[in-house]
Amino acid sequence: MLDLGSLLLQAGGNAASTYVTAGSIYTENTITVLIETLTILAISMQIARGYFLRILRKFTLRLAADIWWLLFILLRDASIFVVVFLGFTLFWPGTFQDYPIAVPWQLLAIDFFAFALVLLLVKDTDEEPKYNRLLTVFVLIGTFMYVIGTTFVTESALALHTLPPTVSTSTGNIWGFFGTYFNSQNNVTMAIYSFYVTFTLLLLAGGMAIYSSFRGGGNMPKNDAKVKPNPVIKQPAAAQPAAQQK
Repeated sequence: MLDLGSLLLQAGGNAASTYVTAGSIYTENTITVLIETLTILAISMQIARGYFLRILRKFTLRLAADIWWLLFILLRDASIFVVVFLGFTLFWPGTFQDYPIAVPWQLLAIDFFAFALVLLLVKDTDEEPKYNRLLTVFVLIGTFMYVIGTTFVTESALALHTLPPTVSTSTGNIWGFFGTYFNSQNNVTMAIYSFYVTFTLLLLAGGMAIYSSFRGGGNMPKNDAKVKPNPVIKQPAAAQPAAQQK
């Protein structure tokens, strides 16, 4: 027979466990929503690259043009980096049963952003059009897969709960289909195999980045005189020195 102290201790332990679980779910939900917002920001900036270039050529001051282009690079590249950084939390198998992760949608999305980040590390995507198009493809597919996974899997429970009574909540509708087959809580087999494949791709992307770093991809050029000026930022004739206009 348990005494009062044991009962209070057990109740306190259960309450603490409940608070920890609730806090964990809240944190995972916050990270999931933040990643989705950043993926949309990344693809929006990449698609709006042409707009930034048109506005860039209207500046008469080189400083203003540099700040404008720096804003574009910062928003696009930083959002891709933060997506990959926060996306590591989705690759913890222990969270598959605590939170409805969209497998393999969200995991593959992080992989595509990881390859986009590697492409930014090893190539100048703003100088070479073919690599810029490849970057757009990576970010676009990653954003599409993450948004679809979050919308139809992570939020499927709420959608199924609000369906009319006459609508079946089984796999007969899109919410039930995604929520049944691609929800890590409902399909453990899919979650585990998705983890094996996507984590391998993530390691591959990391290995490519490390290999590029060892090959000197992160080193500064030896001779600054050989570095060609960025053709994207063109100084208007009105802002050039008078000696160059003669």
